[in-house]
Amino acid sequence: MKPESNVIRGPGGILSLPASDGASLDLLMLIEGETSGAPLEEVLARFGRSRSAYYEKLRRFRENGLEGLIARPPGPRSAWRRPLEVVRHIVRARLREPERSAVAIAEELAGLGHEVSVRSVERTLTQFGLTRRERGQRLR
Repeated sequence: MKPESNVIRGPGGILSLPASDGASLDLLMLIEGETSGAPLEEVLARFGRSRSAYYEKLRRFRENGLEGLIARPPGPRSAWRRPLEVVRHIVRARLREPERSAVAIAEELAGLGHEVSVRSVERTLTQFGLTRRERGQRLR
């Protein structure tokens, strides 16, 4: 029988951890992995984790304590704003050449040393009302 991975057993009793609390389960995995003396492969199998995930969790725990084990959504860690110079370039490019695509504008910016995604160019064009009408679409 496979042991439960969300239970801490000790001489004085049992402490169940909520299965939905990933941080506490990660902490339990690290405690067992670092202190139990059991082969790491057994601990990893019990918790359904890979070796690389284990060592990443261990590194984050050592650097940030419990806070390092709390799941963070992927994506930017802070608000990112397009520099004014980039916004100006996008707007000027569309005003000078209305048929120019967002892809072409992003490529030009990359050539100038500004790594800006096509989606960011599209957002800027939308923000300033400079999106192109689809063929066959009428003005209101």
